[in-house]
Amino acid sequence: MKNFIVLLNSILKRRPKCKQNTGLLKNDMNCMEKPEQILPDPFDNDIPLKLVPLQETIGYEFKDILLLIQALTHKSYAHENDLENNERFEFLGDAILQFVISEHLMTHYPDLPEGMLSKFRAVLVSEKGLSKLAKKIDLGRYLFIGKGEEITGGREKNSILSDALEALFSAVYLDSRNEDGVQTVKKTIKSLFHEEIEIAEQTFTYIDYKTDFQEFVQKNKLGNLSYQVIDEKGPDHDKEFITALKVDDRVYGIGSGKSKKTSEQNAAIDAFRKLKKQ
Repeated sequence: MKNFIVLLNSILKRRPKCKQNTGLLKNDMNCMEKPEQILPDPFDNDIPLKLVPLQETIGYEFKDILLLIQALTHKSYAHENDLENNERFEFLGDAILQFVISEHLMTHYPDLPEGMLSKFRAVLVSEKGLSKLAKKIDLGRYLFIGKGEEITGGREKNSILSDALEALFSAVYLDSRNEDGVQTVKKTIKSLFHEEIEIAEQTFTYIDYKTDFQEFVQKNKLGNLSYQVIDEKGPDHDKEFITALKVDDRVYGIGSGKSKKTSEQNAAIDAFRKLKKQ
């Protein structure tokens, strides 16, 4: 984790002290001198109050509201008003999100191989997955977007919403890193993704490779597919199941796991690997 924090800090390496404070104006994000808590035009000074519901939804209250505002500022609005947009925040937020989700999956799904972990993560952090979560927290309502994007429904566009969500995570990190590094943003991400991870587990972990192999067997008319537990190891509270994937009487793959479902998934993965070598 230390190496990751060093990487983040190197990405955000600050520039020399600015000559003047102009809040969110271009190139001021990396100034050594912290901008005053006065919103630059054309932002309404009532904006901080209007952003309270969003902060309550994500469970984090910003100390520097300008960070949150920049995270919500789409390039179309920034271009029209000569402001800093959220693209740099999006860049950092993507790295933070990948790290937090990867660590969570590694910790909570120790039986899943690298390939399955990658697919699991992709379901969560894809544009589709992120935009779905963004809509769930009504993020589009708070975005600062240009007139053209407003007319064409920019607040509902998956690409804009997914980018803004990544930028939001970046803002949480930047606002809290001096106190606790990545801990606050990890807590925020895990809290927001909790239900999405459970849904992904039900629709992905237990179906993915098993479904794929079943379709392969049916397509090639190989026979009747079945899974059979051939061994159990360890005490009841920490049992490991060994499962064989069979088509008729032929064993195509063997897998292990802390649950029967996981061992079946791994047996299907093993079967695919063996077929590729033939």
